[in-house]
Amino acid sequence: MTSKRILVTAGLTLLFALPGCRSAHVTSAILYIDQQMYQRAIDVLHEGLEYSPDEADAFFYLGEAHSAQAAENVRDNDFLAAKSNYTIAYDYYQKAKAIDPTLAERVQESLMYSYVQRNNDAKNEYQGQYYEAAEGQFRLAYACLPDSIAPIKNLARMKIQLATDSGENQELYTEALELLDQVLAGNPGAYELLSDKANVLGRLGRKDEAAAIYDQLLAEHPNDAPLLIDIANLSKDQQQFERAADLLVRVVGIYESDDDVGNDESVYFLCLQAAGFYSNTGVQRYDTALDLYEKALRLESVPEEATLLSKLLLHYKYGDDLDKSAVAETDPARQAELQRRAREQFEKGVNTGNALVGQYFESVNGFFYLGLCHGKLGNEALMDENMATYRKLSGEN
Repeated sequence: MTSKRILVTAGLTLLFALPGCRSAHVTSAILYIDQQMYQRAIDVLHEGLEYSPDEADAFFYLGEAHSAQAAENVRDNDFLAAKSNYTIAYDYYQKAKAIDPTLAERVQESLMYSYVQRNNDAKNEYQGQYYEAAEGQFRLAYACLPDSIAPIKNLARMKIQLATDSGENQELYTEALELLDQVLAGNPGAYELLSDKANVLGRLGRKDEAAAIYDQLLAEHPNDAPLLIDIANLSKDQQQFERAADLLVRVVGIYESDDDVGNDESVYFLCLQAAGFYSNTGVQRYDTALDLYEKALRLESVPEEATLLSKLLLHYKYGDDLDKSAVAETDPARQAELQRRAREQFEKGVNTGNALVGQYFESVNGFFYLGLCHGKLGNEALMDENMATYRKLSGEN
């Protein structure tokens, strides 16, 4: 016997102890429900309502009977009938509560019982990668409890994930957008759904619409890390690399100020990503990028080849840009300052390059850019030595 039926049986004991508190029709319906004769219970209750149209218990047990019948439909794989019965049950529960507000707690308990069943089944189907079955169960969970946006939100996110995994499937993104709009129509301020909608709009190429939603959400939730990351991703897609980097750095600050040590790994990857954006030729915030590479290196137990190489490349690129600016400069004092700064970057490049090739002996590009930095500093012998190693490693010799 299920826990639900145990509750019903317990209710029967109380009913017989308090004769006359319910109509005979409701009493009969409870017995039929306990015997799993749900349609008979429904017929008896409707018959009783012809005599007592405002009997709250009659509507409550109509909800119980239709919910139980829906669960039976699910076991028979008749999802359309199940959805219909859950919807009817919800309406009857609401009528019962409206007539007798003292039933509110029992109504909520019954609604949650069905909702949790269907929602758990949906999650199990999803984890088993039975996506069509998961969708059906999510829709049933929503029919059980349309006051909750979670089932449709989860269904939309499932479709977003499937669309991403299948190579940006536009049809699935469109289906996800329709689901989100369906729930937003009744919950226009649902923050997480608006963020999901902006994400989908961006993936559908409707980036201006996505940006407008994100701007609104950012003003309302300036310290929401997942939101900031979503906006950064959209900014990257729009080639607004500086904005993307600024947003990621804000996330780093949020993560560093909280007590969650699990964020440390995220901080590391966010630093690398932001450094890459700041290094972009359209941004050229090289000092900030280098600081972020340095932070990333401190977070590595052993300096990674890729991080050292990125930092070496940026020192060289930064120094080369300063060198070119110095050549074009007509003010002697300004020219000397640019040359000094360029030399400083090449020297830092040599230090980083030595650390790189000292640990990664076959770093082809490491030897190449280390050689270039030596050349810029006028150390031709060291430049030739590193270039010879580069040619040997790259197979040019």
